[in-house]
Amino acid sequence: MDTTKVLLILISLAILLQSLELVDASVEDECKIVTAADPNVDYKFCVTSLQADPRSGSADAKELAIIAANLTVANATSTLSKIEKLLGDSKIDSATKGLLNQCSSFYKDVVTAASSAIKAISSGSMGDAKKQLTEASDNPQDCDDLLFEAGKNYLLKKEDNDCTNLASIAQNIVAKLQ
Repeated sequence: MDTTKVLLILISLAILLQSLELVDASVEDECKIVTAADPNVDYKFCVTSLQADPRSGSADAKELAIIAANLTVANATSTLSKIEKLLGDSKIDSATKGLLNQCSSFYKDVVTAASSAIKAISSGSMGDAKKQLTEASDNPQDCDDLLFEAGKNYLLKKEDNDCTNLASIAQNIVAKLQ
């Protein structure tokens, strides 16, 4: 292989590596903004969550907001499955099952709100998206509060926190875009 080809390959590789660093910096920069706006969101959680989606590598802020909203929908859907399993558990008393049914309703609302937010972000309606994402971030906390008052918040604590944080990530990115 001649020197020119080797040099071209090395230059191409250097440019590729540099662009990958810039993309990662974009996720990291958005997460710095999010955690500055909402100290309840953990920076590492933000970066790890967004980077879990392969599209984040080349995403701009609007696309990162959509990714975070999609992650919110996925988390809420998964939590609904967990609630269904808990409702089928014969060891759980009827009062707790009543609370879990209320949580199920909250999480169905999260799916609806976050899905509406995705459509609003895509169409550029950031005010509507922010309102929907506020609802999506509040509902898991409502479930956590309900279970906490009954001494049962351990049942969905992680799911409630993760869903709230994912919706808050999307909400704070959208707020920056307004």
